[in-house]
Amino acid sequence: MAAFRQERDGTIVEDFEPHTDLFGHGTACADIIRRLAPDVELVSIRVLGAMLSGKGTVFAHGLQWAIDQGLHVINLSLGTTKRDYYGIFHELTDRAYFHNTVLVTAANNMPVESYPSLYSSVLSVACHDNLDPYRFYYNPAPPVEFGAPGINITVAWLGGQTATVTGNSFSAPHITGLAAKILSKHPGLTPFQIKTILRATAVNARSGNAPLAAR
Repeated sequence: MAAFRQERDGTIVEDFEPHTDLFGHGTACADIIRRLAPDVELVSIRVLGAMLSGKGTVFAHGLQWAIDQGLHVINLSLGTTKRDYYGIFHELTDRAYFHNTVLVTAANNMPVESYPSLYSSVLSVACHDNLDPYRFYYNPAPPVEFGAPGINITVAWLGGQTATVTGNSFSAPHITGLAAKILSKHPGLTPFQIKTILRATAVNARSGNAPLAAR
């Protein structure tokens, strides 16, 4: 576990003591991943505050830490629209790609540029309204590459509660769980190979239909 925050003077503080979810968003994402890959080992990396607010520098620091730990799959149900961070996130996503770390990113819920979901080295995901966790689509018109369940999903929340949620944040963990499941059976696959497998097993690739991922 790791939690990162930025002090007023710009210093980033690292905390490796056990921590809790401050909002419920991370708990929901972990729940979705665990449903698809029940034996996965989860690592909690907190870079957002109680109201899901945060700094791009803290986000980048946390992502760099995660990559350096050699994690196999990293779920990023967050992003930044600030162009100032384009370069650092591009560098980090390339570093992950070359270290065989699969990055699964949620596309922004609005039709705006958001990083790191726009980079070709990541698996960018948006939501559709089917509730079958194994029903996912390949989008033939990137940068969003996959569509997965993310509308009116019932998930675990804080305090042992549940919540019904909607958003691309909750579609990305579906693909993260699938990627983790594939890697558990075939360790050592590269991000490119994971993308290829998901593309080949997507519903529309098998059926011949090609709906675009919802945004």
